[in-house]
Amino acid sequence: MNEIYVAQLRPGQEVNGIFSLRSLKLLTFRDGSGYYLAAILGDRTGQVEGRVWEAAQEIYQNSRTGDIVSVQGRTTEYNGKVQIQITAMSACQNSEIDPGRFIPTGKLDVETAGKRFNALIDSLKDPHLKGLLALIFTDESFNNTFFIAPAAKRNHHAAIGGLAEHSLGVAAAAEQVAGVYPGLDRDLLIAGALLHDMGKVEEYRLGTDIDFTDEGRLLGHIVLGVRLLDQYIRRLPDFPADIRLKLTHMIVSHHGQYEWQSPKRPKFLEAAVLHHLDMIDVAVNMFRSAVENRENKADAWAGWVKGLERPVFCK
Repeated sequence: MNEIYVAQLRPGQEVNGIFSLRSLKLLTFRDGSGYYLAAILGDRTGQVEGRVWEAAQEIYQNSRTGDIVSVQGRTTEYNGKVQIQITAMSACQNSEIDPGRFIPTGKLDVETAGKRFNALIDSLKDPHLKGLLALIFTDESFNNTFFIAPAAKRNHHAAIGGLAEHSLGVAAAAEQVAGVYPGLDRDLLIAGALLHDMGKVEEYRLGTDIDFTDEGRLLGHIVLGVRLLDQYIRRLPDFPADIRLKLTHMIVSHHGQYEWQSPKRPKFLEAAVLHHLDMIDVAVNMFRSAVENRENKADAWAGWVKGLERPVFCK
């Protein structure tokens, strides 16, 4: 089996590889004479469409979305894009295949991200915030999930390690903004930046793709984040009630608007600044990703970007 990735596929290639089955539909030929399959296959480098013209019903009955599949076939070009004409497809039994083959990896490795978190925690002057963050980020079970977790399923920082990268991006911006505007509580703002999305460790799971946990679908990362924060603060009996309330509000309000699933809008300065810094870091990542991941690197436009609801200019 060749180690070929989606981004390496070109028309006219023989394909014998493994992919994540992102979508599978059984469709009827226009003349009603039989069935074919329309599949979407993916890995960490992208997605490609596939078609099964023979034995479609049998393959459909033995496959399901989310499977790791072994695919044989040949690539062609259809509507200007590569497509795999699949001759055989079957689910792999190897459950030990590294999710890193199918999900992109962020730009920060775990060790580098951990060092940056520790440096920010060490820089805090408030002993209560410093103690809380030290407690959370020395918890092995939390760290093992946090530093590989994605920040989203699709639109921004949707990668292994994306949550740590996003949190550090917001915290770095918070540190700069705190130096520009006197009166901002730097320690509270940085603590909020590092903790605002902590619930995502329980919202997402990694497999052949980024997916939601049951709790993630039913509760969402804001509710899960508040719950996690409370669990850690209860282990610090002398933690001030006013700081607890402010941190909780920063998690609850960081989406900023009710229509963006924010239970509350920001109601004090640091919470408002956190919301805007969160949005800035998301936008920077989405624009950069649109430019870096466009199909034709010579093209001045990345085309329509769903999360931004606009095309992106690349020059």
